[in-house]
Amino acid sequence: MKKVNAILLTVLFLTAINAGYAGTVAAPYQVGTWSGFKTATITWTFDDGCANQFSTALPMFNSFGFKMTFYPVPAWSPPWSSLQTAASQGHEVGSHTVDHSLAGLSDPCQIWELSQSQITVNSYIPGNQCVTIAYPNCNIGNQSLIDDYYIAGRTCDYGLMPATPSNFYTIGCHLLGPCCGNNTLDSITSKIDAAGTSGGWCVFLIHDLDSGSGFSPLSSTILLQSLQYLDARRSTYWVSTFTNVVRYIKERNDVSVSETSNTGDSITLAVTDTLSNTIYNYPVTIRRPLPARWGSANVSQNGLPVTSSIVKVNSTAYVMFDVVPDGGEVVLSRGIYGDFTGNGVVDLNDLSGFLKFWLVNDCNGIVGLDVDEDCVVNFNEVAVLAENWRQMP
Repeated sequence: MKKVNAILLTVLFLTAINAGYAGTVAAPYQVGTWSGFKTATITWTFDDGCANQFSTALPMFNSFGFKMTFYPVPAWSPPWSSLQTAASQGHEVGSHTVDHSLAGLSDPCQIWELSQSQITVNSYIPGNQCVTIAYPNCNIGNQSLIDDYYIAGRTCDYGLMPATPSNFYTIGCHLLGPCCGNNTLDSITSKIDAAGTSGGWCVFLIHDLDSGSGFSPLSSTILLQSLQYLDARRSTYWVSTFTNVVRYIKERNDVSVSETSNTGDSITLAVTDTLSNTIYNYPVTIRRPLPARWGSANVSQNGLPVTSSIVKVNSTAYVMFDVVPDGGEVVLSRGIYGDFTGNGVVDLNDLSGFLKFWLVNDCNGIVGLDVDEDCVVNFNEVAVLAENWRQMP
């Protein structure tokens, strides 16, 4: 009997450890499926290190503040100085193996390709974490070996990724250019729209632009128009690098959020996960209804201010903020009503901004100003503003 109980205990233990470590988010807190509670996510990847990626595409992306992911081939002498500049601007540099070869090689050769490309990229790009890979010719090698070096891999299979891919080592993408019929604005925006409809993740792959000698060059005019299309829809789409999207998904699915104290004017949160903090250190977006009588909120993590905003969702005002799991204690504190400039005191600068909303009747447009939630800024708000005049927190 003891032997049977021991076996049952072992089975239960193994079941538990294999069940995953999905976190728990306590009500009323919510974690965004995507950063900023955007509807969908778009990632632009560029393979092979072609010159036009840096002379033409990079300035375009920088002008919109969108980030790119580069997958250069070290054996092809990529422009490391240009990649260093791109990385310093927040773009990602990942692995495309050493000499554009992986599938079909022996395991020792695959290990060399996987490890040495990662080492080479990180040696040329200080501070960069080369933790994702784009498979050469879209052919996946031995996944058990890839898993030793990378957290995700991109193939060239067509299709839209769901909010949580079933396998992070087979992330599909849309290959752009004349090779595949994806060389018109409509062909690209239709895929962006599909991501918006499904709430998923759309990954694009480009090799070269215009008259470049790389594979299937896309018109830079079409690329620019595609970025303009996204720019006009920033409230819907989060545009980020391949690695940051992977980080966000895994953290979002693993994070735990709980209150450790609540005094009425200050709320302390524990935001944690079970992932490696060395790699998984990207902020996740959290929101909660703005507590009653809080006209605004200040947010900090580990003693440092965190950018936050007040948003309205279905007539409910929320405080929304980005924090890093395991990045330290998160504190939400009641802000001073009227401190619209955020300098810690209500003064003439705040009054000037306040008057712009005087008698404005718009439930969504005056979130954070409408203290009594009657959808208009009037003398009720003036009374609170006057009470806080020249007061410090």
